[in-house]
Amino acid sequence: MRPIPYSQARRGRDVEPICTLQRWRNTLFGSLFGSGQMSAMRIAALFALLFISPALPAQDRGEPYRVLVLHSHRSSLPANTDWYKGIVRGFASAPDMQVQIDVEAPDLTRVDDANYVAELRRSYGHKYRDYRPELVIATYTPAFEFLFNYGEELFPGVPIVFCDADGRIVGAHKLPATMTGVTFNADIAGTLELALALHPDTERVAVIVGAGAYGQWYERLAEQAFQSLKTRPDLVWLKGLPSNELSEAVSRLPARTVILYLIQYQDRAGNAYTPHSILRDVVDVASVPTYGLWDTLIGTGIVGGRLVALEDDGFRAAEMGVRILRGEAPQAIPVVNRLHNPAIFDAPALARWRIDDDRLPAGSRIRNRQPSLLQEHPGAIATGALVIALQGLLIAALFVNRRRLQRTELALRDENARGKQTMNDMIALRAALARYGKQRSLGAMATAIAHEINQPLIAIQNYAQAAKRRLRSGNDQTSKLQALFEKIEGQATRAGEITHKVRAFISTKQVALEPLPLCATLKEAVRMMELETERRGCIIDCTSAGELPAVLADGLQVQLVLVNLLQNALQSVCGDEASDRRVRVHAERIDGDVQVCVSDRGPGVPSQQVEAIFEPLHSTKSGGMGMGLSICQEIIEAHGGRLWYEPNPAGGAMFCFTLRVASHDKNS
Repeated sequence: MRPIPYSQARRGRDVEPICTLQRWRNTLFGSLFGSGQMSAMRIAALFALLFISPALPAQDRGEPYRVLVLHSHRSSLPANTDWYKGIVRGFASAPDMQVQIDVEAPDLTRVDDANYVAELRRSYGHKYRDYRPELVIATYTPAFEFLFNYGEELFPGVPIVFCDADGRIVGAHKLPATMTGVTFNADIAGTLELALALHPDTERVAVIVGAGAYGQWYERLAEQAFQSLKTRPDLVWLKGLPSNELSEAVSRLPARTVILYLIQYQDRAGNAYTPHSILRDVVDVASVPTYGLWDTLIGTGIVGGRLVALEDDGFRAAEMGVRILRGEAPQAIPVVNRLHNPAIFDAPALARWRIDDDRLPAGSRIRNRQPSLLQEHPGAIATGALVIALQGLLIAALFVNRRRLQRTELALRDENARGKQTMNDMIALRAALARYGKQRSLGAMATAIAHEINQPLIAIQNYAQAAKRRLRSGNDQTSKLQALFEKIEGQATRAGEITHKVRAFISTKQVALEPLPLCATLKEAVRMMELETERRGCIIDCTSAGELPAVLADGLQVQLVLVNLLQNALQSVCGDEASDRRVRVHAERIDGDVQVCVSDRGPGVPSQQVEAIFEPLHSTKSGGMGMGLSICQEIIEAHGGRLWYEPNPAGGAMFCFTLRVASHDKNS
């Protein structure tokens, strides 16, 4: 059967209707009475015809049934051809019916935005307003979803049969009374298990999937299927690659790899593809076997898989359509859920990868098999085989057994060698990890101490320079010099305490928490920065929202955090071009914590670096070690609080941290 344009069917031009029941009756009557004699068998057939024919629905319509097939893909895809063949074959199974098939291919798999869908609704509403089909068949999931959403609007009361809509998506919808059909389930897990069984030495699976919503959908299905496997090789994702990049990536795949093609209608750049074209490019450059999910891909070079049989499903959908056109309600016809797909293979691909038929699952279908010599010359082959069969039987049996023994011996030898190599690699890896752990711990401790000790050393240097200037002035400034030397002594003591504290913190990650007056600690940290602010011409404002409670903290370590944040802020706002040279420190109580924020009006942190600023060894300053914020974060987390960055609403950067309120304050 071929599609008959409705306009031609109405004019009676180039029409090939299927044989009606009346033509079948005429033929049978002619065969019964044509010879002029009636045997007992012919009389019985006549009575059967007379009694049975009234029960058969004869088509007395003046025109064919109008059936609209709505494809999800564009018209050029071979999948549409397979579905159409099955649909035609299904309607041909009812020879008493004339069916007029119209086809629409709106390419919903590639274009499904709201404007396009709205245009389709307008166009189809106008096109089929006066020529309404009596049955609509939707192929694949996008067409099903389109008709589920807008079928009643476009074709009110018209029954709808879907063909190969995804079973998972259909199951998530409550179908209307006018809809039934055949689902499919992409048997990704079954195809992977089949490929791994046929290639037991597989170490990795390269998965080809396109961009867009359907690519992401199949990517999620593949991830779920991979989790269900007992044996899990490594996954290599080839997602949304343009054709040239995909070919290059496939050509570089190492041995012991299997390629799984899911679906790719478009790449990440928006270029459209047909599965046949992209698969032929892949297979041409691949040195490893390729498997797929659809039987329409057989012939492109894929080996096979647990494939969705498109033509068979089109046949089943058309059979449902016949029942509906005969008067059966769609809701009375159960949905056919295809949970498991048949194993289908391509004979040339099996030969290319040397996969014997006896290794295939029971009931496998093999397509494109070339006729053997036995089929072409059965007589000659049978005669020759009979002559040499007895002589060759023993030799063949011995040869087969010898080959199997050699394969088994080789497999055992390889397995033993891989086991030894794996054990040696594990021993070497453990030793390397132990060395790396020690080196990393020593390096972290040294870097942290060097970073933090730098603060008091700079302070000592500044105080010493100030003392020198006062000594050179010649004036009697004993009290001021004494104060400077006391500050130098205090900073030297603080350097020793920092070394002890940092070393203890890195070793144990624990701090000694005691009730600490936070206001005094904030002011002390600001005083430590006096020389720095005077030298740079900056101002530090320290404010608080009301009276602050005591917090549980180690005073020295909190000062380390504050000084680090203040130094970063001063460096940010005290450049030559800075207009606002003010740094603000604000503290307030929030629930059971005290929050301290250091903000500035500098350039802020670039958005692309926000996620990395707390990483060790990450620095945006020339000559910086990249440990300050990392150590600050570890200190605050050890206090039970948290340290974070956010953009200053007034422009610039703002770093905030929280400290827990001491218990006696919480109870007050």
